[in-house]
Amino acid sequence: MPYALFANATKVSKAFASKSDVWRHAEESGLVTEVGLGEEDPPRRILDMDYAIKECAPDLSEKKSEHGMSEHDIAQIIAACRVSPPSATAAS
Repeated sequence: MPYALFANATKVSKAFASKSDVWRHAEESGLVTEVGLGEEDPPRRILDMDYAIKECAPDLSEKKSEHGMSEHDIAQIIAACRVSPPSATAAS
């Protein structure tokens, strides 16, 4: 079952395959805060107020390729693999 980010019971993100994918998206969007409960306890990650991760229906607009990946997933992989062109100073 896919998961998405909700704000006040309204779906505000695309559907993701797992909760960890939604957490990653929320963190990249600046919606995650680390809260320390005490000196001995490690900090906990929490979503900003009024945000929640819930199960949802799959997005019909997210077509899967023959490899089972959405266009969004493929675009993110391509962006992560891009290599910066060499600078002019590196060439000299």
